[in-house]
Amino acid sequence: MFNRLFLFYFSLLSQLLFFVNCLNFPGARAGQTSALVGTKLYFFGGDSNGEVWYLDLSNSSLFNTSTPMWYKDVSMPLKNFYSTSCVSPTNNSAVFIIGGRQLLPNSSAVAFNSFNSSVFRFDPNNNSLWSIPNITNFNSTFKTRNLIQAVIDKTRRIFIFGGSNFEANSSDNSSIIYYNDMNLLDITTMSWSTLNILQAPPPCYAYTSTLLPTGLIVILIRTFNTTSFVWSNRTVNGSSIETRIGHSAVLSQNSDIIVYGGSKESQLGPQTLPNLCVLNTNSWIWFIPDIPPVNTPQSLTFHSAALYKDYMVVAFGHIASTQGLFNKDVYVLDTQKYTWVGIDNTETTTQDSSTSQKNKLQSPSNPSSINGLYIGMIVVGGIGIVLVGVTSFFGYLLYKKAQHKSCN
Repeated sequence: MFNRLFLFYFSLLSQLLFFVNCLNFPGARAGQTSALVGTKLYFFGGDSNGEVWYLDLSNSSLFNTSTPMWYKDVSMPLKNFYSTSCVSPTNNSAVFIIGGRQLLPNSSAVAFNSFNSSVFRFDPNNNSLWSIPNITNFNSTFKTRNLIQAVIDKTRRIFIFGGSNFEANSSDNSSIIYYNDMNLLDITTMSWSTLNILQAPPPCYAYTSTLLPTGLIVILIRTFNTTSFVWSNRTVNGSSIETRIGHSAVLSQNSDIIVYGGSKESQLGPQTLPNLCVLNTNSWIWFIPDIPPVNTPQSLTFHSAALYKDYMVVAFGHIASTQGLFNKDVYVLDTQKYTWVGIDNTETTTQDSSTSQKNKLQSPSNPSSINGLYIGMIVVGGIGIVLVGVTSFFGYLLYKKAQHKSCN
């Protein structure tokens, strides 16, 4: 009798575990920001949510027709999308999330004025702790600044150019401001500087920003010298490349800038061509790789891309030319062979990560609050207690179902 009872509850528990784990994957989204911390590729927010997910890229099978294994981490203090992120170069110790459109939890209300700052720090190596840094001379326009791209240099200085504000109650675009200032956040001293440079490019948003080993920041196709603070124009040759917004760019091991995706005019606009192109930063020549038409991903915009070793990992985003459909899949490009790896994006069971932890937020200042071609725009996560365990999983299953409508 005991054996039958044990087998019954064991079977029931296994089924519940299957259904619970089946729900442990991120839904489709766009506008998230991503950051590579060691071998973990994190995705923050996107599509009016504050979820944090990550892929562990140390599992090399991901680059060999495998199914991505997703892990969920502690959620953000606020829903956030169209922000930017940087990883501290000191032992990958922290991720800084800057700007974006921020919404209060369980609400669609804009939370631009809920905090003294729109800079958040995430410590993946410290119990996934969230905090608000004390920043001197913070530029208050970053409470509404979004559609930006940051880079960080070896001296722990974050550079952010341009972007736009966001007025949630505006009935037209008359109150939207587009910026062309260069902002610098020194995360060693936690001091902010806004550089207004006369020869700066026109205002720009939804662009890409790439830091070269030489210290030049490439915002296609102008460069900014992080030592002299001087902008320069670059003459580029080679293949014809259309202007775009909402694209991505990664720097390959040989200092080529690989540009993927993007759309014309807006996030819902038609895709630009070619879908993937490469800029050689030694010769400043564009070329279009001859990529075999196998495992080719959908054309995406406002997605994420990151380089891990010789692989570019592309995830989420709007599916271009579909009037707003979101993508939930991951794609991998071998940047040495220029071939797309066949990833199985079928939803599958994964291990739970730190989802049981509380969403901690510490704020020292306010502890109670929680061409050329100009690609850009504007030119452009014991037997004795079996019954208790089963009951707990019923409750957990109901909780997960409340979060996720379905498990396909």
